[in-house]
Amino acid sequence: MADKLVRAITEDGKFRAIAIDATEMMKEVATFHDASQLGTTILGRALIGSLMMSNAILKGEERLAVSIDGQGPAGKIVVEASAQGEVRGYVTNPQVTLPLNAKQQPDVAAAVGVDGFLTVTKDYGTDEPFTGKVALATGEIGDDLTYYMAKSEQIPSAVAVSVLVDPDGSVVTAGGFMVSTLPDATDEDIDQLETRLGNFPAISTQMMEGYTPSDLLHNLFGDEKVQILTTTEVNLYPAITKHEYARMLATLPLNELQTILAEDHGVEIVDRFTGKVINFDETELQAIIASKDATGL
Repeated sequence: MADKLVRAITEDGKFRAIAIDATEMMKEVATFHDASQLGTTILGRALIGSLMMSNAILKGEERLAVSIDGQGPAGKIVVEASAQGEVRGYVTNPQVTLPLNAKQQPDVAAAVGVDGFLTVTKDYGTDEPFTGKVALATGEIGDDLTYYMAKSEQIPSAVAVSVLVDPDGSVVTAGGFMVSTLPDATDEDIDQLETRLGNFPAISTQMMEGYTPSDLLHNLFGDEKVQILTTTEVNLYPAITKHEYARMLATLPLNELQTILAEDHGVEIVDRFTGKVINFDETELQAIIASKDATGL
């Protein structure tokens, strides 16, 4: 069953919301990098949060890139997401391991760290992308995206992301929601929402009980108070093909390619998004060089 993202608005026009079930996608992601339980949790939170944020602030073919670097042992987290529901990302140290935190859960905050920034670059399809940057708030990722939405986008929001991973690294559930205030929301409305959020059952618990993204929002606001606007399938970006990597290699200077051929007799490329290894043997590299040399580049 395909993963879904739903966009909704409360019937009183005071809040808009996005909710997502990304369980199947995360099951696939978990196989890519031989990641630890903690590494999969971190990447999943970043992928889900970025998908929701892209659907909240982008439109059409626009996309964004999220970089989280808190100087923690997990290293840097990089995600690309689109308004069309596609996403990909990686953690530079996906095998990171730490003791469980005080709540006996994967210690995402300690692994990510807070000595750094969350950076979002929005690509509008023009020559001038927009970049926003905020200091990391907690390293929990959901909190940091909440802080970014308020400070950089000027959209007060609550971002909740959940990835439940078994100790063996297999994904049980993955999902989340984002609620943003609209101009008609009063301080009292916001206080009431914060109370509901504080008492809201764990996302993973609800998902294990079979609740869908729409159900999560109905549970939060009440059955009669939410209007579902759109439903979008979410998927990983298609993997980069060997042909596309050959085109990338061909952009290198000719003398650099010739040096690689003489010294290494081929090229091994590791796709950071999927962990897959792409090899170009001596003959294939010679063909790239010959084609480049023939064009005079």
